[in-house]
Amino acid sequence: MSDGWSCRASGSRGLTGALLEPFGAATRHDRASMLDAARQIPRTLADLAVPRPGGGSFRLTDHHVRAALAPPESVTADTPFAWSARTARRALGLTSLRALVTGAVRSPIDGMALAIDDAVRAARQGENAASPMDRWLAGLPPASRAAVQAGAVTWATRVWCAVDWTAFEEPPTIGRDHWWDSPHSSLLALRSRAEIRSVARDQAGSPLSVHLVVLGGPRRATIKFELSAAAVVEVLCARRSLPPGRMVGWWPDSGHLVTVEIDQLALHDGVTAVARTLASVTATPAEYEEATRAAA
Repeated sequence: MSDGWSCRASGSRGLTGALLEPFGAATRHDRASMLDAARQIPRTLADLAVPRPGGGSFRLTDHHVRAALAPPESVTADTPFAWSARTARRALGLTSLRALVTGAVRSPIDGMALAIDDAVRAARQGENAASPMDRWLAGLPPASRAAVQAGAVTWATRVWCAVDWTAFEEPPTIGRDHWWDSPHSSLLALRSRAEIRSVARDQAGSPLSVHLVVLGGPRRATIKFELSAAAVVEVLCARRSLPPGRMVGWWPDSGHLVTVEIDQLALHDGVTAVARTLASVTATPAEYEEATRAAA
């Protein structure tokens, strides 16, 4: 499409096809031009990260972009972060998916049982690797832990069943978020999250990275800017040998997906989204960090 992005419904094969669809032959030169143009982005972003009342740095995520750009009638107040079945399902679901992809387990239920058992054991044994979520899980009564497990199994099962895992050249990377720290300003860091990262090729056989983002909540007008801001991070973090090519956002509830091809237009939209988000920031550092954690 002329504006570099599209939105449509998907089936199980449609989602994988949207992610791994080969790139056109003309994109190779376009990618090189895009990466050259991207060299100016770090300085542009650093100039935007001026100090705000309350001090502190800005660790921007898709959550902040969504909140800053949403229509006024759809904005809801941020609440302090707390672990719950909803906030834990992604982290637990990704652990289950990793076990499935490596063949360590045979079903999302088995993967989830393994994930929760490992988390509780780490917390109870006082291991250094135990996370705040692990300690929260260990403190839950069995019935509450079962409810958490049920919600996370549903999340993981939807992702597992929506993807054709045999279509990947190599096992994809599951759930690795990328943070870009500004080299020019200690005030700014940006995050790109993706549930699945893999590689697709153009018609010349050159590889480009592709990224699947699992979305929650209602379909929304800000999604192009959320994905474009993430695309900026992918470009800034990318190796020259593997430039980023595509972001695919997918709503499991409806099956709809949004595709953003990473080109100069997407980078322009992404920088614009970051600029508008920084301009709207009024939270204190503590509130901002809570929102960042809640968006993880």
